[in-house]
Amino acid sequence: MSLLETMKSYRRAASWAVWPTDHAGRLTEEARFPVERAERDLIDTAMIVSLNPGTDRAVETEENTPDWGNFHSSARKHNDLFLARAFHGTSLWGAYMTDLHPEHAESDSRKVRALPEQIRSSVDSLIEQARLLANVDTIVCLGAKTFTGVNRHRDVIEKELQIPASSIRRVPHYSGAAARVHKNNADVYADVVATTLGLNRARV
Repeated sequence: MSLLETMKSYRRAASWAVWPTDHAGRLTEEARFPVERAERDLIDTAMIVSLNPGTDRAVETEENTPDWGNFHSSARKHNDLFLARAFHGTSLWGAYMTDLHPEHAESDSRKVRALPEQIRSSVDSLIEQARLLANVDTIVCLGAKTFTGVNRHRDVIEKELQIPASSIRRVPHYSGAAARVHKNNADVYADVVATTLGLNRARV
């Protein structure tokens, strides 16, 4: 069974770290998820986790939302192409992507205040998704708030997934709110992510 088929029940809230490339393997700077050719690039060894979807994504419906559309918005304010630049040519290209709180649509992360039991429930959902993927050995958290929520339950993650707590990694968020880190420049963000995670970036 393909990974898209395995994870299809999450297709409205999740996606994969794959964006369109040209015949030479270069990013085309399109934000959409290339569902027609993505399968060959998908991997089951890593999860990339953000905090929650933005507000405009809350009004999307099943009719107008493409499968695996999260993290692939053409709206420049989302900076989704920063993610494309960060993971292109690295071992995380093709990784599964999801939100810790997919039900809480809010552009301002400061307003996302989940109760402890809600965070635990969200982490349990991450664990279930990781079990479906079957081979997850790395969880990359986008932003401090995501990392704090996930890492708070590192013991249960370590027990249930049989991976060390050190496999839960943190990188800066890609949104405009983190502009002091990435200077509103996708290449700067990609370099920060590569340095933080020790990734080798193939130059295409």
